[in-house]
Amino acid sequence: MKQALSILFALALLLPLAACGEKPAVSDTPASDPSVTAGSDENPAPETEAPETEAKLLPDIPDKTYDGQSFRFLSREVVDAIVRFYSEVASDEMNGEAMNDATFERTGRLEETWDIHIVNDTHSNVGQAFGNSYRAAEQNWDVIIPGFGDAVSLMQQGMTANLYDVEHIDVSKPWWDGAVAESMEIGKKLYGAIGSINTWTDSHTYGTTFNKDLAKDYEVDPYTMVREGKWTLDNMYAIAQNVTTDRDGNGEWDQNDRYGISGTNYGFNLHMIASGIRVFENDEDGYPRLNITEKFYDAAEKVCAIMTSGNYMKAEDLTGKVDDIWDKGLRDNFRTGGALFLVNGIEEIIIYRDLDVDIGLLPLPKYDEEQERIYHPFSTYWASIILIPRNSETTEFTGAMLEAMNADAFYSTSVTYYDVLLAGKAMRDPDSVEMLNIIRSSRVQDTELVYSFLGLSNTYTSLLNAGSADTLASSIQRNQKMAEKQIEKFIKQYQD
Repeated sequence: MKQALSILFALALLLPLAACGEKPAVSDTPASDPSVTAGSDENPAPETEAPETEAKLLPDIPDKTYDGQSFRFLSREVVDAIVRFYSEVASDEMNGEAMNDATFERTGRLEETWDIHIVNDTHSNVGQAFGNSYRAAEQNWDVIIPGFGDAVSLMQQGMTANLYDVEHIDVSKPWWDGAVAESMEIGKKLYGAIGSINTWTDSHTYGTTFNKDLAKDYEVDPYTMVREGKWTLDNMYAIAQNVTTDRDGNGEWDQNDRYGISGTNYGFNLHMIASGIRVFENDEDGYPRLNITEKFYDAAEKVCAIMTSGNYMKAEDLTGKVDDIWDKGLRDNFRTGGALFLVNGIEEIIIYRDLDVDIGLLPLPKYDEEQERIYHPFSTYWASIILIPRNSETTEFTGAMLEAMNADAFYSTSVTYYDVLLAGKAMRDPDSVEMLNIIRSSRVQDTELVYSFLGLSNTYTSLLNAGSADTLASSIQRNQKMAEKQIEKFIKQYQD
């Protein structure tokens, strides 16, 4: 089954996308799969087979070689044995692990085809290492791949190039996440992008893991709900109410009981973004401006009510009840059938791939059935992103080789990544592939989640602790003036 799904996905990758305009028109599809329209929750993977004669889409770069020139990267160290257990950039040897070996083979193809030498320096603090090098006027690397938080800091310090000015980079191509690129524009410029090599970002995109065995027991079919546009907050909550049970019968609600939904306080942010809420929208010059609407308050009230109903266990609720609220609390609860839905990063699928029960993946629920698009944020800490130093003197070479690397990854390591998720009992069905496609094709960067101008994460936590959204309006009013000052300072940084 896994082999059949991999072949089906590989065929789906062969659908080309067009590019046009002075500034590359961003693709609505992600850096990993063009087979599902971005933001659509009613467009399942096609059942018909792709034509056998379909050719790979090739990068539009010069047909030349580079006489052994080094293509130099700075990226994070590989220290996680479960999720981030391989390098996104390069591998020196085969070790039998699928992602490592696919990266090794990709490295060899690129080096042989273009006569280059890929060098991947790693550091525990990429932002600091690159910042020190940049301030010393050194040019040690062609490409920087930090965590997203470090990337934002480097962008604000003016250390990263506008990718729209880099020759050969075309974010309209399917090996770039065009929707994220568009949402990351500042002043109509793009200082970082996510490509097909960034599979760490795939793992740290948020979604909903669910227990298929429990879904059968309670006779719910969330896959069909997604396809029919009925996977909404209200419908998710209605299901959750029927599932929540005091499993041990002791009258105390903790990790030993069963809940319709589990997650963390951070889920408030995720549900708001997935509901299409944007408290900042770009003006005609491409800079963020505060935009609080009535739907913002309506959505916050709904999310708060659901998350404090007793049917949504949050890891933070277990403080003082278990030593490790994350693994021994949240995850052990799910491992033992303690929740039907788990709202968190889709890395949970990798973490649970050896689980005895059958689990699957779903998008985050929409606000209501009228919502046309769905949205999926990604971790502002763990996700990786591609930057080019602003002081680079090798941008023509770097742009061409980044296109080549991501184009190759689109057809190689990105496909292998699916096999990693399909490796255990977790996701062995076409439904899971389809849901993962939807999630990856609807990613966005949210300005407030990244920059916290209004401090909404803290505000949402306060609402959850209070069990009510009644103070939200006063909190917004209290923070608005300071937020607007911070935005003006932010804009000036990029204008200067």
